[in-house]
Amino acid sequence: MGCSSLNPSAYLYNQFLLKIFLFSLMLLTANTNSIDFHQLVFTTCTANQTFQNDLAISTSSSKLSIVSSLFQEFLDKSSESNFFETYVGDDRIAILGLFQCRNDLNHDQCHTCTNKLVDISSNFCGERIPARVQLSGCYLDYKAEEEREVSKLLMLHKVCSRKKAKSSRFEEEMGYAFAEVESCGVSGNGFCDLSYGKAHVMAQCVGNLGACDCGECMNKAVQIAHDECAHSIVAEVYLDGCYLSYSYGKHKISSYLDEGNGSGKGTQKLVAIVAGGIVATIFLGVVYYFMKSWGKKDDDW
Repeated sequence: MGCSSLNPSAYLYNQFLLKIFLFSLMLLTANTNSIDFHQLVFTTCTANQTFQNDLAISTSSSKLSIVSSLFQEFLDKSSESNFFETYVGDDRIAILGLFQCRNDLNHDQCHTCTNKLVDISSNFCGERIPARVQLSGCYLDYKAEEEREVSKLLMLHKVCSRKKAKSSRFEEEMGYAFAEVESCGVSGNGFCDLSYGKAHVMAQCVGNLGACDCGECMNKAVQIAHDECAHSIVAEVYLDGCYLSYSYGKHKISSYLDEGNGSGKGTQKLVAIVAGGIVATIFLGVVYYFMKSWGKKDDDW
């Protein structure tokens, strides 16, 4: 006779598996594509301390209110700019604050990243000043007005993977990439994302630095990466005025750098969890299908 029709139970089962697979794939892709920019790299929040100009007598509620106002400005501006700097305060306390996103993030991505910054800073730092919260794709920094003269070359954070490059071309390719980063800094661009051979380097200066200061800061970051992270396949260096990340080969820059192995454990764990969920769901579906099939055979008997 004509073509045989598909058993309704088998059809529904196939549709069920297809939907689960597509949903899991979307979840996996969405997380792995966006998680890098929102990874926490480091936070620095000092204990409450005495500042000049009667800052010590400012109440906790006053400081918290001023910081909240600063955060609201950040959120408002992050929808239209990747860098913003401002003063907020009252007659007893003045705070200088800024946020900055990577130049290659669009305004929607920058706003999402800044919102994550505000959440972390509110929960982790509270009213403490000064503070800095650094994610892979953005950061915020605020301090009392008296502390605005902090050296832009002050190192805030550094991590080098223990895993070393074995390629004989490592020195040559990284050297060329580092030289390009230094040129990028003094050119006034302030943001570099480049590759040479197997080397990939990204660097950015704070938005208010002039070309000369930016070049000096990037030069310092390159020097630290070269001297203190020699032959590490992945490294990150954060100064007050700029930061630099590099990777060599197929290893990705990740804020989950572990000095034990330099691997991106957070992303790998997420992938493993989602993949395991897919396998478990399919397995349970198969068990369910066979149980239904055996039940039908029993009815036929």
